[in-house]
Amino acid sequence: MIEDITFLHSNWITYISIGAIVVWLVFVCKEWSHFGKTKFWINLTVALFAIMSIAVIALKPAIPILGKNTKVAVLTNGYNTKQLDSLKKVHKRIQTFPYKENQPIFENIHTSDTVFVLGNGVAPFDFWQLENHKVHYVNSDKPSGVVRFQYDHKRIVGERLLFHGLYNNPTRGNRLILEGPGGNPLDSIVLTSDTVVSFQVSAELKAIGNYVFSLVEKDSLGKKLSSDPIPVKVTNQKRFKILIENSFPTFETKYLKNYLAEMGHEVLVKSRITRGKYKFEYFNTDRIPIGALSEKNLQPFDLVILDATSAKNVGERARTALENALRKDGLGLFIQPDDDFFGSSKGIAAFDFGREKSTETSLINSPKNRIGKYPFLFKDQFQLQAVHKNDKGDIVSAYKHLGKGKVSTTVLESTYELLLNGKTTEYQQLWSEIISSIGKKESAEVSWDEHSILTTKDQQYEFTLRTSIPEPEVTTDEGYRIALRSDIDISNLWTGTTYPKKLGWNSISIAQDTTAVLDYFVTDTTTWESKSRYDNIQRNRRHFNRSSITNPKQFSPLAPINPIGFYIFFLMCMGYLWLVSKLGRE
Repeated sequence: MIEDITFLHSNWITYISIGAIVVWLVFVCKEWSHFGKTKFWINLTVALFAIMSIAVIALKPAIPILGKNTKVAVLTNGYNTKQLDSLKKVHKRIQTFPYKENQPIFENIHTSDTVFVLGNGVAPFDFWQLENHKVHYVNSDKPSGVVRFQYDHKRIVGERLLFHGLYNNPTRGNRLILEGPGGNPLDSIVLTSDTVVSFQVSAELKAIGNYVFSLVEKDSLGKKLSSDPIPVKVTNQKRFKILIENSFPTFETKYLKNYLAEMGHEVLVKSRITRGKYKFEYFNTDRIPIGALSEKNLQPFDLVILDATSAKNVGERARTALENALRKDGLGLFIQPDDDFFGSSKGIAAFDFGREKSTETSLINSPKNRIGKYPFLFKDQFQLQAVHKNDKGDIVSAYKHLGKGKVSTTVLESTYELLLNGKTTEYQQLWSEIISSIGKKESAEVSWDEHSILTTKDQQYEFTLRTSIPEPEVTTDEGYRIALRSDIDISNLWTGTTYPKKLGWNSISIAQDTTAVLDYFVTDTTTWESKSRYDNIQRNRRHFNRSSITNPKQFSPLAPINPIGFYIFFLMCMGYLWLVSKLGRE
């Protein structure tokens, strides 16, 4: 018990000790005339106790509210009562506290031992309240409903919107329906009784604009159970001027050039037939022959596609011209791989690969469609930017920056087989994402990095912009200015945070350039509930597993000891000294 006592005014100990010693020495001087007598020593001892008692009162002694072996359970939304009952059986004196966001978790009571978090978990902005505690997050059951989804929120008119998701614990016979902005059904699937169902719905995008599609769940009788928004921004297709150069004709190029032409790109194909002889094909462009690669010949093009043999055998002068066009003009370069490419890539086409046995894979946004691949995978490096990942999260197509331009390649093989198998949409999306990722971009004074356009009302929405404007001013569509934070290393990179109040489409813009607008969609907490709960469960698991402290700092609030006893003891000592002095005079 004594070792648990501490002082609330411990920072005053030095000063109070000095004062107490001075007062006691004054009393010693006062009693010095009785030196050598028993009375002298008794009076000094009583005076010392009196001074010590008043010093203790000034320091305010306190003891921890809870004992060392106290357990606490924090009950968050969706907690399992069976898990709580099990904890109570093991820890008889466990205390429970209901959790409310942005409110003190323990109010005036904390724990010095262990905290158990049950349910969907604590909101990230309340993690700080559990610092210096040993926290165990009791795994919660995965919520029923759509717990994960993926789709490209920025699409091109004429393409298809592909929405992929995972549904946990579905009810057999229920349907998921993709509805258009007007509420008309566009696609649907019937759920099975599996524990987890992977699903995909799609729709063709026919006009540019900002739209809100909906994923609606209905039971077998047609009753609507839920409706969640899917905001999409549809823009016009940027028409690229593309040069394809092959050392020999291939099926991959045959189908790729047809797709690019159908999308309206200007395509020039140069295929070597025999030594020194080439076949030229033109799509949506004038018939102008092109010779060796040079800065002049490359200047009109936005993207160059070379097969691995052409890239390997390009001459020194052509290689220099190609590198200059990449670095200075922002040209895009895509290398079509072959078996020898992965072991001998060097120069501008150098990528690091790791060998593996698998020769097939599925993309993360299309897990049911198998695609042939070379027995290699990209090694994830700092400068590598993924374009596609497989269903295991490994990179299968990527690019790297080279000056203003980008160099890209893939480990996928014979992607045209998707077309032969009737997977036209998947083929088009695959190549659309590659082409749009690496094609030459028009230099813009302001560009927004759109990681997501879906956010929740009254919660933070973070955005990033790159601009050559020295001190940009970002304002909301209501006219409020948003504070920006400049990157310490990259002078043209800025980040900001806003807390939207209005549901639906919102926008922020640059005051110096009102045409530079970022549109994002705001919903409320009643939508995508299962995904929100699942995401919070995962955040709690990662945070508390990572930050769990083996020997946490013992932390417990202190309750001051009632000083009345010290006051009584002080009065008794002073009463004795007063009485002794009176009796001595008589």
